[in-house]
Amino acid sequence: MRYQTTEQELPARMRRFLADIDASRAYFSDTLIKQRQHISSALRGLIDAAKLDGLPLQLSQQTAQAFTSRLEREGWAPASIACQHGYLRKYAYETGEGMDWALTSGRFDRRPLALVFRAAHWAPYRSLLDEIEQGCEASLIRLADRWMRYRKGFPTVTEPMVRGFKADARSLSDLTTFMGAIDPESPDNIVLQQVQGKRRNEGRGEPARKKQPPWHDLHQPFHLEVQVLMQRAQKPNGLSAERIKAICSALRRLEAACRKRGLAIELTMVTARAFAEEVFDADLATRSKAAYCDFLAAFARHAGYSGEIRAALMDTHNALKLEAGSDLRRKEIALAEHPLDLVGLAETAREMLEHASEQDDIRARRRDVVLAGAMALLCKMPLRSLDLRSGRIGQEFRRDSEGWLAALETSKTGERIDGRLASCLTPYLDAVLLMDVGPQHLWSIYHQRVGTALFGNPARSWKPFGDNWLWDNMRKRTHHGPHIVRTLIYDAVVADDDLDLRVAQALCGHGHEASRQFYEINADRYRREEGLQRLIEAESRAAAT
Repeated sequence: MRYQTTEQELPARMRRFLADIDASRAYFSDTLIKQRQHISSALRGLIDAAKLDGLPLQLSQQTAQAFTSRLEREGWAPASIACQHGYLRKYAYETGEGMDWALTSGRFDRRPLALVFRAAHWAPYRSLLDEIEQGCEASLIRLADRWMRYRKGFPTVTEPMVRGFKADARSLSDLTTFMGAIDPESPDNIVLQQVQGKRRNEGRGEPARKKQPPWHDLHQPFHLEVQVLMQRAQKPNGLSAERIKAICSALRRLEAACRKRGLAIELTMVTARAFAEEVFDADLATRSKAAYCDFLAAFARHAGYSGEIRAALMDTHNALKLEAGSDLRRKEIALAEHPLDLVGLAETAREMLEHASEQDDIRARRRDVVLAGAMALLCKMPLRSLDLRSGRIGQEFRRDSEGWLAALETSKTGERIDGRLASCLTPYLDAVLLMDVGPQHLWSIYHQRVGTALFGNPARSWKPFGDNWLWDNMRKRTHHGPHIVRTLIYDAVVADDDLDLRVAQALCGHGHEASRQFYEINADRYRREEGLQRLIEAESRAAAT
């Protein structure tokens, strides 16, 4: 086909490309020199089509489509049109013009890495290019290049935007790992990781599990009665959600005791006695047995059962509690085996934050950052695990130019906690907010995260970590759960004559004197001495047998 545009009338970039072929400066010179006339013809045909349709004189999606349509009208065979596309793609790979069309029009992306790395978006990684080329597959590097080109078309990375990028679940996983390695402080990585995690779960075909209320498996009449208690939870003298959860646990034991003895599932003096027998026989600490009786007594009171039943359960509770007074607590034995004080816990949090960046695995790195932040916060404000996990950014936990503030109501007692957090907590909570993202993105990340849990899981769209996440990870690191912090605070206060016990009571959020007394039992030295003595006695008995 003869075109109106001559080679001298081509745009400057196209003329330079042809000149580079003639001078053997083009990357594919050995091959391109043989195809030089065909390439020139394809470029002139492209510009002819662009002029006819009034389009910019360059290679793009629009001009390539106009050129293709003209060839089809002229009766060109599909194979011949494909050859013209191939010539245009070689021009695009060498010059970078029309790359969007070039990458979408071909079945495969086989660009040499030397041409891939010419793109401007690789400039920030120039110092890494040799390492990237040696350590990564070429297909992954090309995938990352396509992502960077795609990314330039959006002001920010969002989940719909990532889902619009053409990549299967495995490729997206590889891309996420690659981008996290070469640009670990980019806020884009978090969204990539979230979408990648969702894609992986979608591929498994597992439906999302809906969390059941704690009374979901209770039989009537308990199921309905607990629902009524839950509806009254927000009213004066109502039970807290945690208290109702504990009551449900006691009711399950009551139901089990009834079934075991062939009794009707109900709360009477007969079934209450069966419940007490079941609790006595269970492999539980004496304090736990006392607590179960207390839970069922609370249910009897609030659900309107006979005062005789409640009184009998409370008598049993009080007797067990008195008996438990001589028992060595499990946490006391744990502290004897693995000594810990408040300063030691704070130092552990500091070390974890300092060394988190050394973790190669991104999940381990983020685990250490979140755990360090949680432990640091507990040292200064010993919240219950539920309150810490469910605290939301911009609501319970707020950030301003000076640091972090808290404004929350405890789940167990409903006590308000309002005020500015200690400045020493700022780097910890900032790290939890940012994860791997650089500090220069603090405010953009903060505004994106408003309304999500501060201690949230990025793989679950920032929903709070699981119920046992903090317990399990803190035990692995310190051999103690988060509740131990309350005891450590009382120990520190008892050991310091200048501090009043009421300070510790306020720090721990205890609304009742009984709670204070429970934690104040012994200072650190006395508890450890008793724990060690009990361990020695246990070893002696074992040796004697």
